[in-house]
Amino acid sequence: MRVVRAIAWGIGTAGVALVMSLSATAATTMQDPPAKPAAGKVDAAEIYKTRCQVCHSADGNSPMPNMSFADGVWRHGSTIKEVTNTITNGVPATAMMPFKTQLSPAEISAMARFVRKFDKKLK
Repeated sequence: MRVVRAIAWGIGTAGVALVMSLSATAATTMQDPPAKPAAGKVDAAEIYKTRCQVCHSADGNSPMPNMSFADGVWRHGSTIKEVTNTITNGVPATAMMPFKTQLSPAEISAMARFVRKFDKKLK
């Protein structure tokens, strides 16, 4: 609930219902992890769809402040290393939770590369 309040403070009361809805959906999604891919193969698109899309949108262009990958604004850095760190450790006092206990290092690395593709300015 503290995360919801922090988000609500950042987006105002107009977005509270949306955040509450997204939080409930995310909680449900987090309870049912996707099936593990075959050894050595990571399906970043499927992980994104089940773990990230609820907040960051299907095309990575979230309408919520500071949650878009497509706008070219990377508050916590856009390098592979920085994005990997953000996914691994999350961002305190935000909705971005750490995934280090839910995803393998290979899955986190694949996700860092995957989400960067939404920003057409990055190579």
